[in-house]
Amino acid sequence: MIGEPDLRDSRGLVAMAKYIGDLDDLIKLLSKGLSRAKPWQQRLAAQLSELDRLLQVLRLTIALERSDAEILAAARDLRAACRQTSNTASTTRADQITKASLRLAADLSTSLHQAMERRPT
Repeated sequence: MIGEPDLRDSRGLVAMAKYIGDLDDLIKLLSKGLSRAKPWQQRLAAQLSELDRLLQVLRLTIALERSDAEILAAARDLRAACRQTSNTASTTRADQITKASLRLAADLSTSLHQAMERRPT
């Protein structure tokens, strides 16, 4: 039927929106709970701020209906920054919950990037 939405596409969009929401919540909670007393905590806070900025760039890129290449590039940048932050934190004195949360953020960003690569154009 003409005008009927493609359910596969809408499920993919819902999944991407959920990844973005979950990642946003996780980054905000990590930032909120992080002390900034030590230099490594200050660096981690700066990296979390950068992740928040990149997530905002991705959201704006989607909202402004930019090209698929630009959206994918924004998702790729976010994924790379999440991986870098997770790898950096693994060598600090951060507690295991923080390290696990950052690994989760990296995994979520990877899943988001993969979902965006698979989405129909």
